[in-house]
Amino acid sequence: MTHAISPIIVTVVVFLVASCERKSHEIQSKDIATPTMNEPYIPPEMPPFPTSYDEVMSTLAPYYHEQRPLEYFFEMYVIDVIEELPEASLNALADFSSKHPTFFEKHGGDWRKHVVVESHLSDTIEIAIWDLWIRNSANASRDGWTYHPWHFAQNFADNYFADDSRVDVWEGNSLEEAKARIKAHRKK
Repeated sequence: MTHAISPIIVTVVVFLVASCERKSHEIQSKDIATPTMNEPYIPPEMPPFPTSYDEVMSTLAPYYHEQRPLEYFFEMYVIDVIEELPEASLNALADFSSKHPTFFEKHGGDWRKHVVVESHLSDTIEIAIWDLWIRNSANASRDGWTYHPWHFAQNFADNYFADDSRVDVWEGNSLEEAKARIKAHRKK
């Protein structure tokens, strides 16, 4: 027994399939956002600086759980170098040091010295930090956004510890140029 398919049914099925394919394509093309180069950068929202022992503990906790507490103190060091770490944060970090004397014991309880020694920082690291802060925060301002010091510190750490990093590598007269930029910035 042979079943004949009515030409009307075939026509309806073809129409429905074509219609669904067209609708599917229209939905997909509307749902896919096409990025443009003119979209402004929106920086991440940064947490407030820790201003108490408890806040140091809570901001340190994710770093500690990821077994990278040195990175937290490195970021605080970078922010301190550019003179953006509030006095209350410095006091909170000192309080942390006094309540956990073994944490920085190897370096006399000094968290900054701990960062410098354990991260094997050079004598010119502060110049590198300042120079990049001056240039990158100026670029951010020019582009219409504010570079939060902690965001900068995180970016600095990512770039500094990256394989084949060129941060704090001075070729030709680049060190003298950086010192001149810093001197000019401080005069403002």
